[in-house]
Amino acid sequence: MKKILLLVFALSLGTAAVAQLHPVFTKAKNQNVEALRPAFRHDGNFIGIQNPNVTVASKLTLMDPSTMQTKYDLQTNAGTQNRIYMYPDGTIGVTATMSHTTNFNDRGTGYNYFNGTAWGTAPAIRTESIRTGWPSLAPCGTGEITISHQSGTANLVIEKRATKGTGTWTETYLDGPSGASGMLWPRLVTSGPDHNTVHLICMTSPVANGGTVYNDLDGALLYNRSVNGGTTWEGWVQLDGLNSTNYTDFSGDGYAFAEPRGDTIAFVYGDNWLDFGLLKSTDNGATWTRSLIWENPYVLWPGTSVTDTFYTTDGCPAAAIDKHGNVHVTIGLSAARGDEAGDKWYFPFTDGLLYWNETMPLWDEVLDPVTLEENGNVIGWVQDTEVFDAEPTELAHFGNGLSSFPTMVIDEADHVFVIWSSVTKIRDINNYMYRHIYARASIDLGVTWRDTIVPLNTDFEYGFMEAVYPSASPTSDDNLKIIFQTDADAGVYLNSQTTPPQQGQSEITTNDITFLDFPKSDIIIVGMAEKKKESIQTRVYPNPVMDMATFKIILKQSGNLVIEITNMVGQKVMSFNKGYVNSGSQQFTIDASGIQAGVYFYTIKLGDQKYTNKMVVK
Repeated sequence: MKKILLLVFALSLGTAAVAQLHPVFTKAKNQNVEALRPAFRHDGNFIGIQNPNVTVASKLTLMDPSTMQTKYDLQTNAGTQNRIYMYPDGTIGVTATMSHTTNFNDRGTGYNYFNGTAWGTAPAIRTESIRTGWPSLAPCGTGEITISHQSGTANLVIEKRATKGTGTWTETYLDGPSGASGMLWPRLVTSGPDHNTVHLICMTSPVANGGTVYNDLDGALLYNRSVNGGTTWEGWVQLDGLNSTNYTDFSGDGYAFAEPRGDTIAFVYGDNWLDFGLLKSTDNGATWTRSLIWENPYVLWPGTSVTDTFYTTDGCPAAAIDKHGNVHVTIGLSAARGDEAGDKWYFPFTDGLLYWNETMPLWDEVLDPVTLEENGNVIGWVQDTEVFDAEPTELAHFGNGLSSFPTMVIDEADHVFVIWSSVTKIRDINNYMYRHIYARASIDLGVTWRDTIVPLNTDFEYGFMEAVYPSASPTSDDNLKIIFQTDADAGVYLNSQTTPPQQGQSEITTNDITFLDFPKSDIIIVGMAEKKKESIQTRVYPNPVMDMATFKIILKQSGNLVIEITNMVGQKVMSFNKGYVNSGSQQFTIDASGIQAGVYFYTIKLGDQKYTNKMVVK
């Protein structure tokens, strides 16, 4: 497991560890993000009564629909699988790793289907007969196919059915190669006019996951192909260059397929300690060519000496192919170093989403963010630099950069869309910063990018939840079809259970796999995506209220703040004058134990403005 150095790169140039590094983005803009103070903070002090153990008793109601729910919240270790596909008739299939129990023994593939009018009922059980995870979805003939893994010593599980969205899944299994004890973290795509050629990349299980060394690699990245829709397979292949001469291991989920274009197939791979590489085939997977977008100077570091602190890629790649057959890729920026004990460290406050396509020069061995930005290789970043003012303890750990988890779409007009998740300065109840989803477009195949980075989580309720792990359908109409995971707590519960535990969410919660149908025009045409926001935004939780009620309030301007609670006939039950408060995110907790059970209205007044909503007291 990667260890963590909690240093803020952009603001830590005076420290010895990073003195040689440039600031990441001196030209970052704040055009599309409301200017909020860090949540719960004002002049260094907490506002109101702090109650860090508040339990949110009700689910948020979003305008964007939930396709399914899951208590298992680690959807990927790095790059996100292809988990959504829009079919030519406008119907959509969606998958995710799903579990409804707290011991996760029911974990498996959750599947839901949009029939062109409405989503089906959220799935209650997995599609497989056995415990699985990490599903990847693709069309196959007139139906669809998924693949998922079991454990470090087991084979892969394939689910297939003849008609998309309906019918019984047929379950088969795919063994790893001789000499490997199991297969993990698969990805598949399908090609051909009938989508019956299936392409698969997957890792042999590393020793740490119960596996064994395979061909001198502690986790080898292999390719397999089926030309008959997954009925039979040609066999596992270790593609040229992905061997022990060049690498010691690969990392789980640190790779991604592009959606095939005709006979052109491609995937990318990368991590803190790997090259950033591209594998491409122009004959439907029969032969492959490897290109190194960036050669990591420490890819074969033996762990016996101290390395420099160096910029690198963060292991969360995405790729797409344009109509000319050129591959476009994106990945988060990271930084790392190795110490004399052989431990590998990364810097979680490193920011930047990197971009490259096959018409651009390869990157220099010394990865310099300033040079990358000047060369048009930096397309995304955190939208408010106050994130860099945060304490290291306020960042929930995902093992990647501040702007990461990208997914890419190149549509039939050859417009390029990149969607990703960036850290925001909005905090959850435990004072961890949320991540939200953003997008940017290019209408000239990456030569230039639209000026505006567009926030996609514009619904008011997103101010009280995290949005991560975006996956976009490679096909689209006038809108992009995107899913991502949302819940009220920042971070990943499963990460907090590692040794050592990672910062972030430490309680099991119910997460939604949320669907977003977002207009392309709002990303391409600068300014269209900006939504009118009320001067006062607020939410009370838990709702229904038991004894204590916490109001989280977002203000666009400063002023005198009053909170009033009235009953159904308009009688004032309680009133609190909070005096002058600054704009930004504020939080107040009140004792509601003296209020009788019933339905009430709470009103937030700021000067001559007010916001009213309903609350229930039990």
